[in-house]
Amino acid sequence: MSEVKTASPSLYLWFICVVAGAGGILFGYDVVVVSGTTSAVTELFQFTPGQTGFFVSSVLIGCGLGSFCSGFIADKFGRKALIILSSILIFISAIWSGLSGSAVQLIVARLIGGLGIGAATMVCPLYISEVAPEKYRGGLVTLYQFTITAGIVICLLVNWKIFRFAEANVDAKSMSSFWKWFAVDQHWRAMFAAEAIPGILLLLCTAFLPETPRWLSKKGFTDKALRVLQRINGVERGAAVSNEIQTAIGQESDVHVWDLFTAKLCRPLVLSMLVCFFAEACGIAAVLYYAPNIFETAGFTQGDALGSSLSIGIVNMVATVFALFFMDILGRKKLLIIGSVGALISHIVIGTLFLQNSMGMPIVIAVNAFIAFFACAIGPVKFVFISEVFPNRIRGMAISFASIAIWVTSASVAQLFPVMDATMPTGYIFYVFAAIVLISIPFYIFKLPETKGCTIEELEQEFIKH
Repeated sequence: MSEVKTASPSLYLWFICVVAGAGGILFGYDVVVVSGTTSAVTELFQFTPGQTGFFVSSVLIGCGLGSFCSGFIADKFGRKALIILSSILIFISAIWSGLSGSAVQLIVARLIGGLGIGAATMVCPLYISEVAPEKYRGGLVTLYQFTITAGIVICLLVNWKIFRFAEANVDAKSMSSFWKWFAVDQHWRAMFAAEAIPGILLLLCTAFLPETPRWLSKKGFTDKALRVLQRINGVERGAAVSNEIQTAIGQESDVHVWDLFTAKLCRPLVLSMLVCFFAEACGIAAVLYYAPNIFETAGFTQGDALGSSLSIGIVNMVATVFALFFMDILGRKKLLIIGSVGALISHIVIGTLFLQNSMGMPIVIAVNAFIAFFACAIGPVKFVFISEVFPNRIRGMAISFASIAIWVTSASVAQLFPVMDATMPTGYIFYVFAAIVLISIPFYIFKLPETKGCTIEELEQEFIKH
């Protein structure tokens, strides 16, 4: 660990981390907007359960492709350039989804949005981890998870308001034919299109971001890197960090994709992919994407189910604040274990309530308990861990590979949930999620290293030793 004392985060550091983390608002909005549109779109296009699953998971397929390609783009053209590109793709997707004339157009538009979301999911935590001092890195990277939850709340609120607006204006005479079609008769279009607003705002704010000092140093722009570091850390600490980065880069050699599978990089890659897999396989995708459907099964009307879904978003955001403050106090590993035990208990309770026909508010409370444990631990740790464990020279490429596990697993859950729900009692589905969480806990206890308080360069040396 460096002997130079780390100063408190500067206002400039907070600004650039908040702007970069705002990509999470788009992620949060995009992944749950479908929850308010599934019933209407399924009815309009007469989808089967399997087709509904593909409609929901299409954005996640795009996310996987975007995540895979984003590592190469981030390493070649820079982290900032990729944030800009992802914002543009999400904006295009929002407008096209709202105006799509067929199921095929809608799914293609969702795939394009997925490309942007996948890229943002890789590059935003990477950006923050490369500008934040190690002492504050965990909390600042967790900002990204917090903005995801903020995006979820915004989206669920917008979905609910649009649905109520459509209900209230179903017989409106003064509204133009286009707006009645767009926001009332087929109100799901307005839900998708509303995402264009945060998309364009992020694009504008990104203009004020600097490129990360680690990427600048790697490309030979050492003076620019030093200026950024000193503005973030102060003159003395900035110079010290610059020297550390230069030393690490000086020891690096050219990298290729196959380098990820060498002995010293294989372990962090496998660990990262497993952390991502277990985080998504625990059932978060099913709850976020199908919450209104789950609550309708529990006895709520469509409007009340959308309103109850809003509680999930609020709990999600509040619980993430816990992670924001305690990530660097409790450590990644301990927080992950605590959250997983809570998620396990929650799933068992949800499954039992459904099987015993204990409908209504008890299920809403149990689902929110699961969301709380996920948001305060499992979700944030996932992003922090994969942004910390790879060496600078290959970090972008490595994170894009690790993130594939997020999207493949999430897409699989989103695809399978409606099929499973049509063929078995809902309670059994949550027992399956409980079993997956149970398997993950020994892995976290015995195989996962603690990364709290370590510099990225120190973690690299630790993995080399093992």
